Amino acid sequence: MATAALKKRRIEEENEEEEEASMLSSQIPDDKEGLLEFMDQRAKSIQLCKDQISILERKLAKERNLMADAETKFLQLDRVESDTFSKAKPKVPGKSGSLLDKVTTAAANGTSTSHVLGEKMECDTSSPRPRTEKDPPKLPPIILPPSFKRKASSSVRPEVNEIAQAAQPAVTRSSSFPREEGARRSHATTVSNGVVREATQARDNHIDKSFAKPRIRVSSNVSGQARQEKSEFNGHDELIALIGRSSFRPTIKSRTVAMLPSGHTKRMRSLAVSLSNPDLFATSALDCVVHFWKLQSNRSSATLLKTVNRVGLDQKRWAEDIAWHPHRSELFSVYTADDGHAQISAISLNEARESCESKFLKDRPHSKGLINRIMFTPWDDPCFVTGGCDHAVVLWREQRERHAWKSSLLHRDLHSSSVMGVAGMRHKNLVLSCGDDRRFIGFDARAEKATFTHRLDNRCANLLPNPRDVNLVMVNTRQLDRQLRLYDVRLPQTELFCFGWKQESSESQSALINQSWSPDGLHISSGSSDPVIHIFDIRYNAPSPSLSIKAHKKRVFKAEWQSSQQLVSISSDLEIGIHKLW
Repeated sequence: MATAALKKRRIEEENEEEEEASMLSSQIPDDKEGLLEFMDQRAKSIQLCKDQISILERKLAKERNLMADAETKFLQLDRVESDTFSKAKPKVPGKSGSLLDKVTTAAANGTSTSHVLGEKMECDTSSPRPRTEKDPPKLPPIILPPSFKRKASSSVRPEVNEIAQAAQPAVTRSSSFPREEGARRSHATTVSNGVVREATQARDNHIDKSFAKPRIRVSSNVSGQARQEKSEFNGHDELIALIGRSSFRPTIKSRTVAMLPSGHTKRMRSLAVSLSNPDLFATSALDCVVHFWKLQSNRSSATLLKTVNRVGLDQKRWAEDIAWHPHRSELFSVYTADDGHAQISAISLNEARESCESKFLKDRPHSKGLINRIMFTPWDDPCFVTGGCDHAVVLWREQRERHAWKSSLLHRDLHSSSVMGVAGMRHKNLVLSCGDDRRFIGFDARAEKATFTHRLDNRCANLLPNPRDVNLVMVNTRQLDRQLRLYDVRLPQTELFCFGWKQESSESQSALINQSWSPDGLHISSGSSDPVIHIFDIRYNAPSPSLSIKAHKKRVFKAEWQSSQQLVSISSDLEIGIHKLW
């Protein structure tokens, strides 16, 4: 008795401590720093709850399938026993000894089947009558589990509605964004399991789950470090609710650890960090040369690995833009579409070999002018999108043969000027594009139709989806003080927030200035003409940069994130900068 009392008292004390900790953690602090820490804790708690809900949903679906299979097997055994019993007795017109036949007949007539399914069921429950010798013997009572008897519900489950509401960001709950609504509730009628299963299957097929989870897959070819980083971002984080919520300027410090000569003889054009190995990055310039670099073990300097002068003998132009394959060390470059030359090249990097394997792709879908942008989509199948001066947006899909890619034109008539930015979103096979015509367009590649068209107040230079929030996208415009705009693809006509900076060296914004998202999705880096590297924190409610790094002597084209604490940059001064952040 004493031991039981001690255990009970210990449990009560632990419960009291947990309640006190819960009350302390749920109290909203009054200071700014405490509020930031509190919001970070709530964001982690929300993500943990979502993960637990997903696990419970999968477990619930599995248990339902097992229950449905067990009920179906039970009805089959009952029918076999009834058929065996019916051979030994004369059949009564209008009646059957099978429980399944009664359920089917009742469901077809639209009558209640409560007299068929219950806690205890007998073969005949009609009015009592005296039993004679000619009456066949009655079947033994059938005992069914309580969960076997259920009612038909509405076409959308309550728990699905609750999860969908919890997953919507705070910005969109009060908006007029169209949502999937369930059908009207039918009258509560007890039906058989087969009818419930068919209704449930039709109901689940009707629910639109395209915005629920991102469609992304980590390939087995990705290195361990990259696979670990991708697994962290495999879920959907609600970062839109954090935009502009803090009036406290974040404290970000930086230090330039290295300034390396690029080895290019003409102005640099592009910079790309490998998706499968962040220690690798490539640079291209107007001298038609592509350099491959690798960070040293101390991550404070880089070594030149390979140099590719020309992909083919007929190559006469430099690469306008470059992009790494998401699953292997392969670099793709886009060129001009004039004079019938090849438009896209693929360079396979192998550190063990002296030279790189390179080849031009056969398809030439763009008709004229420069191909301004290339970007891989985060879909299950390896794809990339290109946009050019011919107003076209083209989707490329990888074939079974190595270096074989098939192009398909998505649209050429939706833009009235050069397409400057393209990207693929992680849901609904949505392809975004923007251009000099000020249009921001979303195109469904599967349905082959435009889902939205939004016209901005200035020309667009590029766009980038957020790596963590599948609905957040940044559009780069040429308007001073308001260069960077944030949008929710579910509400593309509504601007969530804007960032910008003032330029002292130029009165116009160059289209060659590019941006990059940090791996945590909370910071944006951008080059400038001043020359300065600007860092923006999307949680800060001021449009000015949270940090400006002065390292280069001339215009900075791009500063790309290699990790959450390191940047690599290129500039017109023909130098490569490596910067530490903390």
